Amino acid sequence: MTTTQLLNIPLSSNHSPLAAGSEAYHSHTITTLAEFEALKTEWNDFLKQTGTHNLCLTHGWLLTWLQHFPPEQLLIIIVKDAHGQWVGAAPLKISKSKNGLSHRLLRQVQFIGTQPTVFDWMKFAISPAASQERVIEAIAAVLRQSKWDVLDLQFHPDESQLRQLERCLQPNGKASGIQETTPIPYLKLPATETEYEKVRRKKTRLEVNRHCNRFSKEFGSPLQLEFQPATEASDAILTRFFAGHIKYWAEKKHKSDFQRFPKLFHFYKDMLAYSQEQADESEPKLLFSVLKMEEYQLSYHLGFWQGNGYLSHITHFNQGFKGYSPGTVHMDKLVFDTIARGGLEFEFGRGDEPYKKMWTQEKKPLWRLRMFRSPLSAAIWQVDILLKRMTGKSTE
Repeated sequence: MTTTQLLNIPLSSNHSPLAAGSEAYHSHTITTLAEFEALKTEWNDFLKQTGTHNLCLTHGWLLTWLQHFPPEQLLIIIVKDAHGQWVGAAPLKISKSKNGLSHRLLRQVQFIGTQPTVFDWMKFAISPAASQERVIEAIAAVLRQSKWDVLDLQFHPDESQLRQLERCLQPNGKASGIQETTPIPYLKLPATETEYEKVRRKKTRLEVNRHCNRFSKEFGSPLQLEFQPATEASDAILTRFFAGHIKYWAEKKHKSDFQRFPKLFHFYKDMLAYSQEQADESEPKLLFSVLKMEEYQLSYHLGFWQGNGYLSHITHFNQGFKGYSPGTVHMDKLVFDTIARGGLEFEFGRGDEPYKKMWTQEKKPLWRLRMFRSPLSAAIWQVDILLKRMTGKSTE
């Protein structure tokens, strides 16, 4: 069976998040932007306490996204222990989809950052000293009291969190709504560039050197990796990056997210400005880099410095230099830059595109939980999928 099962969740329940253990956990729901904005220090401090390294879970990323893409309802859940200490946080929202006729009827619970999806993975932040089961029970108790039709949590790296949430919402053990989705290839990094050269794949080294030598021989100019600050000049480069991305996908008869969601330009622009204020290297931030050769801009890259590693996010290269593989050279230089920053891992972003195998074969699985509040909401969802398939549209 698929994740579009008819999973019927009761509208109300006497189930209590305090059922396990003697110490009470209490939940508080943030429903306004102003209330969330005031939680900057507490939110980021708690994220560090949990050891979660993800720019998309930081207060700055979530707040900036909410300012550009306000949902119909905020459902940010904070779970505290009996002493008032944070033990869990779930950055959720409820919105109706703008994609699909039937989906517009359904209220969907999703992670903040969905539609447009600009994160590569998300999860519940839970203190390692707390009971994960009881934190998720508290989150589930809030969900049972909220009005929604579909729970759709995408790109989650911790299957156990989703399994526990599913059990709390579906105690009768009905068919699972969890499936494995697109993974993230990743590379574990040694402490120094010298150590990396010893374990670096020979094929990768030869391929990158071949392209670099071609650039040097034919143009006589060195390649430079430049990280762009938030300035008017970088705005122009960012504009060129987005325009090229839109054109590339238009030629393939697809719409770039930058075309479907024009506000994304301003979102990333504001995130670059926010990230520039994070002087501490341990703070996650958005990085925008360009591979240059004199006045030529060969390749563009948006990525996340996670505080302990790098996550590749969105790339695009100058099609005029396609035969020189500037994107490959760019990615390789970013790996070395991450080592220089003290990064422990380099993640190549969601998806298993063949080019990523140049660096690694290892992958991190991601999971999706989709559940329906009633058979009617599941039926509406299925009708929408059928309509999209009939018209040749994406079902996501």
